[in-house]
Amino acid sequence: MEFNNITQLLDKYWKGETSLQEEEKLKQYFNNGKVAPEHQQFQPLFQFFKEEQDVMISDDFEKRLLEQIKNEPQAKVRTLNWARSIRTIAAVGIVLLGSIFIFNQVNKTTENNTVAKTDDRFAPYEITDEKEAYEATKAALLLLSGKMKKGTSKASKGLIEIKAAKKRTFK
Repeated sequence: MEFNNITQLLDKYWKGETSLQEEEKLKQYFNNGKVAPEHQQFQPLFQFFKEEQDVMISDDFEKRLLEQIKNEPQAKVRTLNWARSIRTIAAVGIVLLGSIFIFNQVNKTTENNTVAKTDDRFAPYEITDEKEAYEATKAALLLLSGKMKKGTSKASKGLIEIKAAKKRTFK
């Protein structure tokens, strides 16, 4: 069989356009043992098809399957006790409502205590004079600006070093 023809048939096969006769030609080609090197990668696939075609189910397969199904343990059926279920749901509801009530009470007392403590804690540091507040804010912003400049210069130096290292590695 012509190798060029096989290549065309394989192209049609992968597109799903081959007829049954053409597929049979491909099966015969790949199972006869004389396969071109460029087609050898497909040989195991067609040999697999041939082997699987010969696999048969035994005559007693159905019988064995039915026996196996019959021997499976049956699931137990339980009846639902409505009274017990309602009592359980009611108990869970009572516990849930009680915990919500307790949580709200604890949360309210904690919130009241936190507000009072927060106000007392910062009272000595509160600035009432506008000029003094302006100067304190200005000093804080200057300090922050100085720290930002230091960080920016260090970052710039690091970036320059990284770029230099990249240039060295790519040369």
